[in-house]
Amino acid sequence: MEQAEKTNLSEESESIQVTYPADGVALITNVSEPLGVLRHAVKRALYRTIQNLEENSSIRCVVITGTGKAFSVGSDIRDFSQEVGWLLENDYWEANLNQKIESARFPIIAACNGHALGGGAVLALACDIRTAGASAKFGFPEVKVGAFASGSGTQRLPRLVGRGRALDLLLTGRVITAEEALQYGMVEYVFEDAELLPKTLELAATIASFSGEVTAAAKICVNRGLQEGWQTGINLESEYRVKTGRGADAVEGRSAFLEKREPKFNRNKGQL
Repeated sequence: MEQAEKTNLSEESESIQVTYPADGVALITNVSEPLGVLRHAVKRALYRTIQNLEENSSIRCVVITGTGKAFSVGSDIRDFSQEVGWLLENDYWEANLNQKIESARFPIIAACNGHALGGGAVLALACDIRTAGASAKFGFPEVKVGAFASGSGTQRLPRLVGRGRALDLLLTGRVITAEEALQYGMVEYVFEDAELLPKTLELAATIASFSGEVTAAAKICVNRGLQEGWQTGINLESEYRVKTGRGADAVEGRSAFLEKREPKFNRNKGQL
């Protein structure tokens, strides 16, 4: 793995490191503290890090993870304020960060290395794919302190696990295991703790080995189809099928298949 680099975001970058462990893959790690608390500065740094990576056309897949005991336990209750300004800023950065993850041109994988609770769980939900260590825990304990999973949590969770299970988790604040999260459809993979990052990076490298244009098109069609309905999704499929089908990567993919060799997609073109 390449040596870690801090993002160029002045004091906000102190909690974020970016490495490039494979061709086309960026790994974002929250190194601020063992519980991955999402203070305003951390949310801003994550947002701007993803924004910066979008400008790098060679990046075709991103992994977000934490250190220590947690992927992220969300906001620190000691930071909470009843001031309207604080509440609005918190909701603004949380919602905008999660939307930035969803709308990014490349797939983003959450590698949940430990507890993913509250805003940390919502952050994972915003990612396109979620992997978890066997000892990871997931939950939305906000209800226990007179709050709820804002920042898009009440919208993303039922879309993954269904209305009943979502309300059960949101209204009881109970914490579930990684295996339960897998059964619920909240995560896609569960790995042994020591294998979490290596296996997740393998998955990211596989995704990054394909055409960036095609993975971007697939992500757009899935997300907008879910948000805006079947017909929007079908229309987008037709639009992007033409765009990608006439591109150099499609020509290379067909040629490689017929010639029985591995395709060599344009590694520096990840945008439509």
